[in-house]
Amino acid sequence: MINYIPFLKSKSNEIIALAELDADILEKVIPFFDYPKRKNCEIEESFKSSSEKLIKSLKKHLGTSKTFYYDTYDLKDSHTIDGKHVYRYILELLKDFPVIPVVSIDRSTLHQKSVSALKINGTIKSSVVAFRVTPEDFQNFKAVENEITEDLQFVFNEFEKIDLIFDCRVCSNFDAQTIANEIINFSTGFTAKYSTRKIIVTGSSIPASIAEILAPNNESYVQRKETDIFKKTCKSGPNIKFTFGDYTTVSPNYSDADIPPEQMQNRTTAKLSYSFGDQHYFIRGGSLKTRGAKQYFDLAAVLCAKTFFRGSPYSLGDKYFYQKSQSLGNNCYPNTIVKPSVNAHITYSVRNPIKP
Repeated sequence: MINYIPFLKSKSNEIIALAELDADILEKVIPFFDYPKRKNCEIEESFKSSSEKLIKSLKKHLGTSKTFYYDTYDLKDSHTIDGKHVYRYILELLKDFPVIPVVSIDRSTLHQKSVSALKINGTIKSSVVAFRVTPEDFQNFKAVENEITEDLQFVFNEFEKIDLIFDCRVCSNFDAQTIANEIINFSTGFTAKYSTRKIIVTGSSIPASIAEILAPNNESYVQRKETDIFKKTCKSGPNIKFTFGDYTTVSPNYSDADIPPEQMQNRTTAKLSYSFGDQHYFIRGGSLKTRGAKQYFDLAAVLCAKTFFRGSPYSLGDKYFYQKSQSLGNNCYPNTIVKPSVNAHITYSVRNPIKP
């Protein structure tokens, strides 16, 4: 049974983090991938090259039988590749996978038509389409009901079921009960009108920059507002089953494309993140340029000494942290630390589902 939806950027380290999950964990999740915003992503040849590498990584690490959602939320909706809308281009590359396409009322007509056309011609095999809404769109179902009908009815008609996704994005400043009430009211209206298979509630309490919550050479605990929203939604809602999702340990708003390459080393600090209960734990070192990558060993030693650390056998991610705490193996770097962090988080989330 699927009890958790991890929302990920489809970068190699996050794909590998999934592939290295224990088999009994992987079968309990359906990953949701967003195409990552990259430097030069609007240069056609660069985009095509990155996309081909993405497909190879998915095939190599996950095979072609694992179902997943795929969206281009972070890309410009006016983007075209080989004269095709960017979403159509990506979905055609994903033709060998059982991908669930994603639509929304904040997308262009070409995005929606791409999904409809590819379902009709058989490129999309899924009988399910996902409808993704963000807070500005799910405040009031009645306010957007006609827009949904006008923009998306022709897409919904091609599929048997709809997965409704409430994407709260970075939700740390939201009032959990207010958001929960909006989700409940929207769900009630939507499910009364459309054949809905699953309702997913996701979000993150991690900002795009760790500097917003933590100074260098410090540690901090951050409440996971996304779990509070989910609990209140389940408690207050009618007889509707909700599925929990989150952005693991990577902010939905993070993009290294926003950092100039010449400033990357100066602005990057060593950091680790670890989730437990309703909290994220963060520990941050100093600049990689001045203090080096070996400081990750020191950070890992602090993490592994915490009472909430689950121990080396718990997951490959936990094993990695433990090894680094013992100064074993190669140095860590910002890109290599993502894989164990995501792997540990997903394993924990599946084994310890959020309870209302």
